[in-house]
Amino acid sequence: MAGQKRTILVWRQKLFAAIRIALAYLIVGCTTVYTQQEIRKYVAYPSFSYMTATLIVWETTLGDTLRGTWHAFIGTCLVTGATVMSVWLVRLQDPLSPILTAVLVGLGTFVVALPRFIPLLSKRIALCGLVLVYVGTCNGTPETGTGIMMRPLYVAASTGLGAVASILAMLLPFPHLATLEVRHKCKSFVENATKRMNLFIKAMVAEDSSYALELAAEAKILKESAAKLMKNIQQCQDGVLWEVPHLRLSACKFKHPTHNLKEVEVTLRGMEMAIEASKCQTQQTSINQQVKDEMQQVAKQLTQKFAQIKTSLPFSAPSTLYENPKTDGEKLLPLDIYATTQQLSMSFFIFCTKYLKTDPCTTLKDGDHEKRSWGKTMKRWLPHRQDIMLATRWALSLGLATLLGLNYNKDQGHWAGLAISVSFAAKRQATFNGANARAQGAALGSIYGVLGYFIGHKFAILRLVFFAPWIVFTTFLRHSKSYGEAGGISAIIAAFLILGRVGYGTPAEFGIARMSEACIGLFCYLLVEVVLQPNRAATLSKGQVSRCYGTIREFMEQFVVIKTSKESSQQEPLMEHEKRKMQSKTVTLREFIREAKREPNFWFKPFQSDSYALLESSISRMVDLVYFTASAIELLSKELQNNKIAWKDNQELVTIDIELFKEKICSSLKYLEEETSTKPVPANQSGISSDDPEIGSARYSKRFSVASANEVELENIISTFLQHSRDIIESSQVTDNAETNKVLLCLGCIGFCMRSLVYETREAQKVVKELSRKERS
Repeated sequence: MAGQKRTILVWRQKLFAAIRIALAYLIVGCTTVYTQQEIRKYVAYPSFSYMTATLIVWETTLGDTLRGTWHAFIGTCLVTGATVMSVWLVRLQDPLSPILTAVLVGLGTFVVALPRFIPLLSKRIALCGLVLVYVGTCNGTPETGTGIMMRPLYVAASTGLGAVASILAMLLPFPHLATLEVRHKCKSFVENATKRMNLFIKAMVAEDSSYALELAAEAKILKESAAKLMKNIQQCQDGVLWEVPHLRLSACKFKHPTHNLKEVEVTLRGMEMAIEASKCQTQQTSINQQVKDEMQQVAKQLTQKFAQIKTSLPFSAPSTLYENPKTDGEKLLPLDIYATTQQLSMSFFIFCTKYLKTDPCTTLKDGDHEKRSWGKTMKRWLPHRQDIMLATRWALSLGLATLLGLNYNKDQGHWAGLAISVSFAAKRQATFNGANARAQGAALGSIYGVLGYFIGHKFAILRLVFFAPWIVFTTFLRHSKSYGEAGGISAIIAAFLILGRVGYGTPAEFGIARMSEACIGLFCYLLVEVVLQPNRAATLSKGQVSRCYGTIREFMEQFVVIKTSKESSQQEPLMEHEKRKMQSKTVTLREFIREAKREPNFWFKPFQSDSYALLESSISRMVDLVYFTASAIELLSKELQNNKIAWKDNQELVTIDIELFKEKICSSLKYLEEETSTKPVPANQSGISSDDPEIGSARYSKRFSVASANEVELENIISTFLQHSRDIIESSQVTDNAETNKVLLCLGCIGFCMRSLVYETREAQKVVKELSRKERS
């Protein structure tokens, strides 16, 4: 029943998206075919109007469409400015030679692609406009007049038609608002989180391990749905500010919903880890009835709070989304469950529920409020080396495609540049897979367009009827793994360039010519990417794994237990920044791995996708564990500054244990960082003579043995830490202090994270050793 409901929901979303884009195409088609000649002569590039509508309106909301319209306006201004500048500097006159046209397109592309602050959609539209203006000047297209200064006006009119059609399509028959979409998705996410939280609590207090694991498996299914909801919210939340402009003037009152929902998601992942660790133990301990009662009470409190969140998102401030305890020392459980070897999972689970009830902004401040100097702001705006390389690749690709396209077919030469202009991406993407998807999508669209024209060439209305099924098909095609967004856009544009226009010649000849030009453009794109960006995704994945371990190690090295109040206030924004940095690198690693799976091997060794998937999953868990450890240490540091704690003399022992653990675990992480690095490690750093013929095997064996020795020391440190925690418990039993409970809760969380980090490090070392063996064989 649930599967059928989900199928109906997916179909409804796709049909609504198809109706919106069909309305946009219908407005463009009627304007370019049935309006007066005085109007049609200004919309001289109807194909560009279809492209603009596709880039703006496809599966978006009204807010996203307004933002896309603004970006289209920026792109039009870039085209006009670049054209006027080239005319003033070079004194251009009609017609241009193919070589000069390619040079101008390349230079204009570099100028447009270099600035970091220009949106990607503006760059795409600007590049398409440059191709149309300069190539039209080269071949002297009759429909665009004779003056080069008039062509930017025609491009602007065509772009404006596509943008206006997109806005009207979003308003008719009723507006598709990002505000309502985000609110609905947030409510669904909160409901999902409530169900998972209840399942986790039931699993944690269950006596039967098999039943607990069944509940955890059920929660994993809900976790997949939550990930999709989070992705949808991220896609729509920026459109809220365009639909409700006054929120920009009160930015302190508006926070992106994902800022708070991600905190909930991280906490739920911690609860899941606690259950997996607890129910996988060989010896199960009975759970105190008081523990069960308190956990049920926590479940009721969190359910009520989630109900309040549903009514407040997405416009509430973060401080209203979480419930701070009325007293700092809310006593949840008896002291005998804290910081014991078999109850660490329960202790960590309780910390997660406690943290979930507390405003994360009171523990870790939002990094967005960090003050930035003028120099840092300029550094973020000025182009970096990666930006220069990206602009160079775009310029060479588009310039070469324009030159070869004009030499092959002067009348249709602009399609070689347009084929790659609409698909440029700011981030690295799967080069060969993307080009293949675009080529196949263009072929499918062209064939469908020719068939549709053959059937309905006598009746223009009948040709418009063929729009609907192809739009629905391409909406599904866009989300497929084989074609993706690149293939879906190519497929829908190729079909409507044939079905939605008139006066371009025989459809079959036009389709073949456009396919040939598109292949020329894709070939130039592949050639430049292979020459200037030779690093394969597999190599980048390995290097990114090393950087992830290095980021985790650097974050752990900043752990300090005893701090002054000033140090604590300075540390909190830094912790939030480092947490986001770790999460960002993990997301990048996931993208590289996904790209490497689709990348052809050629003469290289096959990509070890299973091993890298294990490493990515392990790194994600380590990021969460380090985040919880930092939160517990930060809270523990604040409590240790309180002079009322009776056992303050024992804090030095705990501090020493944490410092020793930090030193040893960072050493193991350093080993993983070096083993997965793409840079060669000098032999003298390993303590092995470079004349040794078995230097490779000896270096790996010796460094792995060092890591194993660190693991033994880590186990001893954790045992000592737990013993000191037990001493704290015994001394705390005589004082019924609320602050003591909070400290014990932090100690239990730190102990669990210590054990889990050791386990994750040990498993990662095994995977890295096996991966190194396969790569050397």
